[in-house]
Amino acid sequence: MKEQLTVQALGLLNEQVQARIVHYKAELETNAELDAITAQVVAQLKAMQASAAEEPARRRELAELQAEQTRTLSRLLERCFGAGESSGFATSNLKSVGRRMAKLFFESELHEKTKGNKDKTIHFPEQGVFYVLQRYKNRLHAELEGFSYANDELKRATAALLSKTEKDLQVAFLSRRSPELNRVMNIYTSVLLRFLTLHLPPHLGELSGAVVRAAQTASQPNSVGYKIHSESFAAFRREWEQGFMRLLVGYCGDQLPAQLAAGDQELREDTIKFFTDPHIFSETAQVLCDSVYDFLCLEGFLDLPMDWRVSLARS
Repeated sequence: MKEQLTVQALGLLNEQVQARIVHYKAELETNAELDAITAQVVAQLKAMQASAAEEPARRRELAELQAEQTRTLSRLLERCFGAGESSGFATSNLKSVGRRMAKLFFESELHEKTKGNKDKTIHFPEQGVFYVLQRYKNRLHAELEGFSYANDELKRATAALLSKTEKDLQVAFLSRRSPELNRVMNIYTSVLLRFLTLHLPPHLGELSGAVVRAAQTASQPNSVGYKIHSESFAAFRREWEQGFMRLLVGYCGDQLPAQLAAGDQELREDTIKFFTDPHIFSETAQVLCDSVYDFLCLEGFLDLPMDWRVSLARS
């Protein structure tokens, strides 16, 4: 409404200026400086009027580009997630998520302290001895270094034996934790599979439109309807991951605790805390979203920046 009012007011003002010029008495002497200012004002008004006339066309073009990008993105995402539980994208990426979760789980188990900086409860003898060796690892190696040895080979063998003892305890401790990890991972992947193949697909159209609009991927000077250029990737990634994360946590954040509580075998409290920690959802989303970007890139819809490829290769 304000835009239309402004255009109309500018049009009237332009008509008034032009009328004054037309009816100006040619025989009268004019001020050259005033004439120059008048000409400049008229030129500016004509440019503003032309711009105002072009604005609806630009809006239509932007809307068409956004609509085409949204349709293409939605169609490609449906190919990713819309094949039900037989989706190759979902099943292949669940393996990657499983490997990432196992790595993080074992790393957290090897720490003597919890995130709250409290000592962990000891459940296995290997766990207790391993934590003690880790706590005094540097001192033990320094003590061995200070001994006198018959020869260098014996010195190296002694240090190697201590390292092997630490490694054997670590393997024995983690093998004790593997059965529970496997049980929880089965639950987690089943919840995640239902999210990817059943819960997410109905939201893909709406999510695609929201991402394209918020990221303004169609607003760049070189924007086209059939792809998103690398210059818009950062904004696209930000909006996609925010939307995807909201849906992921909204579903899995409710389903996972319920499934864990409904299991036949009792789970340790720290295991449940690990799998309901926000960091787990973040890591899961990273694996899945990175794979989505690769898929969209291979389909020719999303141009990925070169530095993105390099950082992904390093990680």
